[in-house]
Amino acid sequence: MTSRTRNRGRRPVDDRGERAPSRRHSRLFVALAVTISAVLVITLIEVVVLDLFTSRGSDADDFLQPQIAVTPGAQEAEMRARLQENPDDVNAMLVLADLLANTGRASEAVQWYEKAVQARPDDVGLRVAFGRTLMQGGYRLDAEIQFKKAIELAPTNPEPIFLLGQLYQESDPPRESEARAQYERVIEVAPDSVYAERAQEQLDALDRAS
Repeated sequence: MTSRTRNRGRRPVDDRGERAPSRRHSRLFVALAVTISAVLVITLIEVVVLDLFTSRGSDADDFLQPQIAVTPGAQEAEMRARLQENPDDVNAMLVLADLLANTGRASEAVQWYEKAVQARPDDVGLRVAFGRTLMQGGYRLDAEIQFKKAIELAPTNPEPIFLLGQLYQESDPPRESEARAQYERVIEVAPDSVYAERAQEQLDALDRAS
C-alpha cells in the first residue's frame, strides 16, 4: 500500500503535526460571524430610530403623517366644484371671491361678491369685503355704496367708516372734508379701537399737508 493510499480520508497535518480544521468547520465559522454582524447592525438601527422618535416626543406622529399643502389653485378648483354642484353655496362664493380678489382678479371676484350679497344682503362683513375689493379694482362709486350700506347696518362698526374715509382721501381729487368727517366719526364711535388710532394718524397727516 502506497503512502497516498494510506493518507486517503485523513485531515491534512500542519508543520506542528496538528490537524488543520476541516472546510465544513470553516464555513460554519464564517456563517456565524455574518449572523452576529447582521444582528449588531439591526440593533444599532433600532437604537438610532428609537432615539429619533424619543427626541421628537409627541411630534413622532406628525413625523409619520404626510404634510399636505393646500394651494390657492387647488382651493379655487374645489370652490368652483362646490358651486357647480350647489350654485347657492354662499360660503363657497365668499371663499372663491376672496381668492380671486387676493390674486389680482378683482373684476371676476366682484361677480361672486354680487351673488353673495344678493343671498345675504344684511351681512356687514360681506359688504365690507365687497367694498374693499371694489376699491382695489378702481370701482370707487360702487365701493362707496357698499361701505355706506355696511355703516347703515352697523353704525358703530369702525371698519367701514374708516374705509369710507380712506376712499374719500384717496379720491382724485381728494375729498378731504368728507374724509375728515369719517375719521372723526371713527374716533367718536370706537375711541379705543385700532381704527381710531389709524384715523387719528390720517387726521394728523391731513393737517400737515394743509
